[in-house]
Amino acid sequence: MTRRKLVAAALFLTAFGALAYLPPLVLLFRLDIRIMGVPIETVYVFALWVALVAGACWFSRVLPDDRPPPERKPEAGR
Repeated sequence: MTRRKLVAAALFLTAFGALAYLPPLVLLFRLDIRIMGVPIETVYVFALWVALVAGACWFSRVLPDDRPPPERKPEAGR
């Protein structure tokens, strides 16, 4: 992938994560279902959190560094 596509994907991950935590989407999982005694709404919130942390970790490794190249010192005698 090119750097531009990776930056766009990282921005999408951020926007998706912000929207996925909004109450209208979280309340879609307000069902009377439990997984190992935990409400499905809570499972959704923590599964989403784990997915966003994993995505951020992956992007931190894949995205290139934005630091400017080091400045070269002028050579004496030239």
